[in-house]
Amino acid sequence: MFSKADLGSPEWLAALTGLVQSLGRHAFEQDLMTLLTQILPIDHCVVFTYSRDGVGHLFTHGKMADEVAQSLADDYVNRFHERDPMFARLSDTADAGCEHPVALNLRADYDPAYRSHFFDRADLIDKASTVGRLEDGGVLCNFYRMGASGPYSQREWERLEQVLPLVTGLISAHYQLVGQALQHVDAGTRTSRTRSLVHTIIGKRVRPFDRLTLREREVCERILLGYTSIGIGLDLNIAPSSVLTYRKRAYQKLGISSQNELFSLCLGAAQGR
Repeated sequence: MFSKADLGSPEWLAALTGLVQSLGRHAFEQDLMTLLTQILPIDHCVVFTYSRDGVGHLFTHGKMADEVAQSLADDYVNRFHERDPMFARLSDTADAGCEHPVALNLRADYDPAYRSHFFDRADLIDKASTVGRLEDGGVLCNFYRMGASGPYSQREWERLEQVLPLVTGLISAHYQLVGQALQHVDAGTRTSRTRSLVHTIIGKRVRPFDRLTLREREVCERILLGYTSIGIGLDLNIAPSSVLTYRKRAYQKLGISSQNELFSLCLGAAQGR
């Protein structure tokens, strides 16, 4: 007889079905955590990407404060990724596919500055990492435990080894779908039709963008149209630092942490109209 936490139970299969149905949509991150936490406690999940365009941040979801999580993700992408032992796996040229989870010792496998900046200040005490390689890049998926939950037990690690290759494959598919949507939007940023769509969704305060202030919506519109922070500042006649402030406030209100998630949220709003 299955318990609710067993792989293959009706409850778990229902959660898996929900995750598959949310591929490419903003709900994917929440559905992912619903699936994972049904079988064992996972406190924090962060996914980075690698492609010919460089390193990116796909999403973060968990118990960590949004501001701290976003700051750590930005620091990883901009300065620290090359000091992560898992990044070498992500950027190598092995065949496409998903690896089994890797257990790294947060004390022994990272230099003191990295450990202090990313783990100690955020109360991260254990993690499992996986890599999903695609033909044109890949995803690096990190699944953390925080102090109150304690490290993964042997039984929990066995469960991670069972489920994370599947989960990593789904995250890879989600990344590809979001990337395709971004390419579609990017290809059309010069057309009046795309500008009209973005303005209709955000400028006309379609949910969930109706919770933003006017300035926050203006910044989000220009992010979707491909403006840089400097370009947004020039267009709105505000300082680049103010652009970053409005972006951070908007992302917090929308419950997102990256530009990819903003695109996904806008596309979802358009599909729901």
